[in-house]
Amino acid sequence: MSGTPGPPIQRLTRRLAETPSAFLAPVAVGAVLSDVLADLGHEPLDDQWLDALSPQRPSEAQVAWLRACAVVAWLIADPAVGAVVETHGILRLLGGDLHTVADHVRAEDFVSEDDRREELARLLLRAAGVTPAGETPAQAADRLATLDTATRLRVIAEARAAEAHSAKVRQALARKRAQEAAAKATRE
Repeated sequence: MSGTPGPPIQRLTRRLAETPSAFLAPVAVGAVLSDVLADLGHEPLDDQWLDALSPQRPSEAQVAWLRACAVVAWLIADPAVGAVVETHGILRLLGGDLHTVADHVRAEDFVSEDDRREELARLLLRAAGVTPAGETPAQAADRLATLDTATRLRVIAEARAAEAHSAKVRQALARKRAQEAAAKATRE
């Protein structure tokens, strides 16, 4: 994240809270996002992205991601946001962090939950390479780290893996002690 200031985080979270219900219903995300980008004077989506945003028979995971993409389209339609976010930054968000987060966070949560609104706003600004107004890059990165669903899920998975490994080690030690005790009893 650069030190280039973007809009205040409160502006983005307020806009997310005001997301019209139409953006939470099934929408043609490719068309909506293309229209928003055109209105902002940004590069249009290429055919590969239009296809990705308009699947014929989307899976449940794709539907969740597409719904989150529609919320992002609403967020960037704000001229103050769209002015600092270029098409490549938006696509970086859609193709990266949003995929991971959408697997675990419903689109409605990006609208109704304070932390998820702030997380989405911060993910967008990071993808754009800007910092929320009034924050240093370090402050912005630290705040995102406290909200980041992907990081939280990775830490939980790592903790579970470490606990599973510890349990295996404890079981192996217990078996070894039992074998040693049995061998000692046989010798006596």
